[in-house]
Amino acid sequence: MKLNSKNKLMLGLFIVIGLAILTYLIFYIGQNKNLFTPTISLRSIFKNVNGLQVGNNVRFSGIKVGTVSNIQILNDTSILVETYIDTRYQNYIRKDSRMAIGAEGLMGDKLIDVTPGHITSENVKNNDYLESVKPMDVDGMIKTAQNTLANVEGLSNELKQIAHKVNQSKGLFYTLMSDKESGMRFKNTMKNLETSTA
Repeated sequence: MKLNSKNKLMLGLFIVIGLAILTYLIFYIGQNKNLFTPTISLRSIFKNVNGLQVGNNVRFSGIKVGTVSNIQILNDTSILVETYIDTRYQNYIRKDSRMAIGAEGLMGDKLIDVTPGHITSENVKNNDYLESVKPMDVDGMIKTAQNTLANVEGLSNELKQIAHKVNQSKGLFYTLMSDKESGMRFKNTMKNLETSTA
């Protein structure tokens, strides 16, 4: 089957657009995964990675400096997290810097946040280990808040029942609170009693 000039033009245009999209995707993925930039590897050991995944961002002072390259379970209490860091930022990260697991926004993806170290400390080198910071347990905080709210609700119900009983019984406390004349008599009686005792 022979292609006419119109079909050839359409086929050529389709191939060019397809190659342009493929090239863009390769460079986009490469930029995000640090495939085309020189990098160093920094590592840290956590007890819990809180949903961190390979490919998540690494930030230093709010700036993206790399990505998470590998997560490996060492034993039941240790998880190794490896990151690729762009060498352009190597001079800003110190050996006493720390790695913490955070989130992009309140409910965003997890990320590694590298804290600045002391200016007198040495710069990091390839395959260095940084100390980890225990991640904030959001689930535990939510559970604690739920328990607190349940306790407050229970206390509120109990106070409501006590107030209802006082109102229903119309005892001494209710009389003193609601009847001004009775309250004054009670006050005078207590004053007389105090004088007699003296």
